[in-house]
Amino acid sequence: MRELKQIEFYCKKCRKSMKMAYLLTGSDDAPVLPGMIIRCHTNRCTRVMVLKKYTEGMLIAQADNDGKVYI
Repeated sequence: MRELKQIEFYCKKCRKSMKMAYLLTGSDDAPVLPGMIIRCHTNRCTRVMVLKKYTEGMLIAQADNDGKVYI
């Protein structure tokens, strides 16, 4: 497995990019975008998410080999 430098967010419902990425700091316990509202930008999908208790370790565990996380 290659070393991930950033993680990109994708919508779990419509599988499209949210045009948002997170640069990894190296600390697995660091909170990730607390209180940020993320909205899917496609015309048909209306999902809105808030990352409340996500940490870098959780994102790395959910990421695939390309650094994509479907939330």
